[in-house]
Amino acid sequence: MKNLRAAFGETYSEAAKKGLAKGVQENFVKNLVDCFIQLNQPDHVRKVVTVRGIEHLDAALAKGNGVIALGAHIGNFVLVGSRLGVEGYSFHTLFRIPSEPRIRTIVSNYLPPRLHQRAIPSRPRRPAVRQILGALKRNEIVFILGDNLKKGKVQTLFFGQRVPSPRGPVSLALRSGAAVVPLYLIRNYQGGLELVIEPEITMERNGSLGADITNNTRHMVGYLEKLIRRYPDQWNWLTVRMRRYRTGPVA
Repeated sequence: MKNLRAAFGETYSEAAKKGLAKGVQENFVKNLVDCFIQLNQPDHVRKVVTVRGIEHLDAALAKGNGVIALGAHIGNFVLVGSRLGVEGYSFHTLFRIPSEPRIRTIVSNYLPPRLHQRAIPSRPRRPAVRQILGALKRNEIVFILGDNLKKGKVQTLFFGQRVPSPRGPVSLALRSGAAVVPLYLIRNYQGGLELVIEPEITMERNGSLGADITNNTRHMVGYLEKLIRRYPDQWNWLTVRMRRYRTGPVA
């Protein structure tokens, strides 16, 4: 509710913001149920999730440098890789996996056969980067969530608030030459699940790596804000920390 108040201020009534918060909770439960069904029925996603924009993904892969699939904690982001993996795409998801060995064993045993994707642990950082670059070099897909807006080295504007943003997705794209393709799996207004794949985001390259990372990261966060404004009840509002007093331009 603090984040919703900071984002929407007086433009939404308090009742509307409470309704959004309730919708976020309800959608979370629905998505969790679909994940459990998928674990029990590995072909579940093929039956319940439609795909729109697959031509954008194929066009990006045709360039041969791999694809960074730009996602967010919106809709059922866990099953994005499942829907594409079941169609034969080589798909990796960057996950923050607990270090507990038993949990890592469960993830490695269940993700490939039942969720049709492989996990790349985000920690330690250097091995994660090596795995990501290796997958991109093989012209595969790496799914990275770009909306962890609590820590980061790039100051961006998000719903008018200054937030720290990670530069990882943009930095990896610039280093590898991979295409950045936004995609998300949302519950549409008819109640069905739809995987939407949008056209590639063109990375600006103006000769200064630091400036290019900053400018492209700000552009990426701006894109994510527009997406969240379309589906505010399907985004996890806990991935950002906003305060009303942090408004203003970024340097």
